[in-house]
Amino acid sequence: MPTNSSIKAFVENFSLKQFLQALAILVLMTLVSTRFSEAASINLSDDELARLTRGEILLQIVQDEKPGSAARVTALFHTNAQAIWDIIGYCKYEFIYMRGLKLCEMLEGDQFHMTMRHRVRNSWYTPTLDFTFEANREPGGDGDAHLIDGDLKILEGRWKLSPLADSNSVIVVHEIRIQPKLPVPEWLVSHNLKRDLPAMMACIRGLARASGDDDHIEGDLKQCPGEIPGVAK
Repeated sequence: MPTNSSIKAFVENFSLKQFLQALAILVLMTLVSTRFSEAASINLSDDELARLTRGEILLQIVQDEKPGSAARVTALFHTNAQAIWDIIGYCKYEFIYMRGLKLCEMLEGDQFHMTMRHRVRNSWYTPTLDFTFEANREPGGDGDAHLIDGDLKILEGRWKLSPLADSNSVIVVHEIRIQPKLPVPEWLVSHNLKRDLPAMMACIRGLARASGDDDHIEGDLKQCPGEIPGVAK
């Protein structure tokens, strides 16, 4: 027959075990809740988050009443925000990840607030676009761009970087709205966005070495429209 001391020890050990199990469950639930609440803050469903985790890049053509063509592209980067900003916005990389970029100049500013000039020719059937824009970004945070002058009537861009608290990963959302001054069919602008944005995002992810593993990095780099020394397309 168990003694009072053995019963007391059993109860104490059982309570401690239950406490540790409950604590572990609470921590796990908090991490999962945080991860999915961050995804929800940028309007991602569970299915979309699962696709991002598999390495897919999500593209959405934005249909609204505002002028110009607009699109949103989303990807999961296995790195931190600073490593992503070390690629985005620098001319030496823009010639790699931007299709048809012929000229890239930083006219003034620094890595957080800059005035830049681009000349772009996407294909033989679209006009050459020469324009100047201002870009701003927060250290390790979000960024935006807006048109100053040039061959565009509208240029609005936005980068949203949402780090996931339970891993060294960032959900990156890039939104752009564009309208040339010259009469260009809206379907043609949308076609170029559909073609170019996913490849651009994949290329940036590959350049940041943030694709998850070597095979995925190689696959992302093969989508770069520009040339990368030592990388076979």
